[in-house]
Amino acid sequence: MTTLSMNRWPRFWRRFVGGLCAATLLLQMGCYTFKPLQTGVPATGQRIAVVLNDRGRGLVGDRLGSAIDKVDGLLVEGDGASVTLEVYRTMDLRGNAATWTGERVQFPRDGITGYQERQFSKRRTYLLVGTVVGVIAATALAVKFDLFSGFIRDDPGSGGSTGDSR
Repeated sequence: MTTLSMNRWPRFWRRFVGGLCAATLLLQMGCYTFKPLQTGVPATGQRIAVVLNDRGRGLVGDRLGSAIDKVDGLLVEGDGASVTLEVYRTMDLRGNAATWTGERVQFPRDGITGYQERQFSKRRTYLLVGTVVGVIAATALAVKFDLFSGFIRDDPGSGGSTGDSR
């Protein structure tokens, strides 16, 4: 007698491990937030976000795309006239994000509304870790109580009868 659950276990475990990997990536992204900087240009080598105004969107629109609101990256150079970032992510006015691979882009100072600093968020981290631990615990309980077992069916060759037919 075979069960459907025996055929589903490898697929279940692949999905489970894939889900854990996705949750780990989410943890890495979700543990940080951007806070407005009260000072001028931050120190070189710091991970920041640059908030653009209409003039800035127009000046870098051909390189980054139109309607860009915020650009996240590593500050390479900052002087009185411009700021240069290695761009890692852009956010448009509608909230859509695009990932970049560190291309250097120069932003004119008069096209920048403000700067935001990337900071570690304890609250977000606790929330995400709690969620992942809860999912793992729920999955472990489901496996222990055999909630993934499925239906039991007869072997195809058995004919469905176990007694003699005299």
